[in-house]
Amino acid sequence: MSYQSPTALKSFRWLLIAIPILLLITVGVYLIWEPPPTQIQLPSSAPPASSKPADLAPFGRPPDWSKLDRFQNTISKETFLNRLETIYTKDPSWKEWIIIDESTNHAIIGNYRLVFSPQDKSAPGSLFNWKTRADLSDDRALPLEDLIIAIDPGHIGGDFARIEEREYNQDDLTIREGTMTLKTALILKPLLEKLGASAILVRSKLEPVTKNRARDFADPKLFYRTSEIRARANIVNQTIKPDLVICLHFNGTASKDLTPNQHFHIILNGTYTKGELAHEDERFEMLQRLLSGTITEEIALAREVATSFNQSIKLPAYRYPDSARASQNLANHPNLWARNLLANRLYQCPVIFMEPYVMNSIPFISRYRKNPRGIYQEYAQAVAEGVARYYSSK
Repeated sequence: MSYQSPTALKSFRWLLIAIPILLLITVGVYLIWEPPPTQIQLPSSAPPASSKPADLAPFGRPPDWSKLDRFQNTISKETFLNRLETIYTKDPSWKEWIIIDESTNHAIIGNYRLVFSPQDKSAPGSLFNWKTRADLSDDRALPLEDLIIAIDPGHIGGDFARIEEREYNQDDLTIREGTMTLKTALILKPLLEKLGASAILVRSKLEPVTKNRARDFADPKLFYRTSEIRARANIVNQTIKPDLVICLHFNGTASKDLTPNQHFHIILNGTYTKGELAHEDERFEMLQRLLSGTITEEIALAREVATSFNQSIKLPAYRYPDSARASQNLANHPNLWARNLLANRLYQCPVIFMEPYVMNSIPFISRYRKNPRGIYQEYAQAVAEGVARYYSSK
């Protein structure tokens, strides 16, 4: 028998005790500890999360209210209330979210306080400092020199027209709004450039700007009405940063039958409903537009474009049916209407949202069969002349 020292025997006994204890600890840690979840890389076409807080618009983001700090002490209470009550709302429902504190000369919007100024001051741009007509040099060689103008051809067109419900078929004729707006934009772009502007297309193909597709959504309308417009807003606000956006559309009715009449109107941002104001992001975006003073530039510019359009094309003014979603409060002009659309709300500069013709009307289809390019040409020419007229005037 080999001899073992007392020290060796003690070490051996310690190991007999320690090993089971270590095994028990290891098993316990394994049972209690949960490994971190594996991160799955979603494809680029994955739609936004469908779940949203109840106080946000579809795929809206909680606003950063500190971005309104630049407007502190720039607007009087009188101007604030005038714009709020005559342009941006149609009833007193705004008082549920905006409180005017007479004692401190503040507007209280949730946890945010806006300090009024005794008198109006020049307001900064919203997300970027777009140029007004007054900012342009008087000695410029061309009327639109130094201006950046974004042209936004409404809808998508092409094979997407049926999905977005902006296609009209009659016998051998197919009319797609998004296709027509792009063709008009391609004519308008060089016209504006000859007048000195830097003109940039928000969409240059018969394809969506968003990476999402209709199949990504339970409701396809979220594809072309929400995801697509938000993607365009990112391009406008973060890349182009224009002084003006011209949104081109061809109006149409929901009916699949021919309609007898055409008409024309321009939509500017306004008339927020109670349901829209209940969304925190829409409240914030409305205040961005109200405080930055885009409406002052928009009304004057839209009047000139409407005048130019009426002189050359002569379509009757459109009248909305009695609705809480639209209001004709703007400068008492028959062609100018206030309505809260996603594009004219999100684009953070003046927006002229064109709605001429009626693409499923008898007179439009008759002209379209004979000379569609003639329609695009007169449309683009009227817009270019109206924009040039505004920026040329004092």
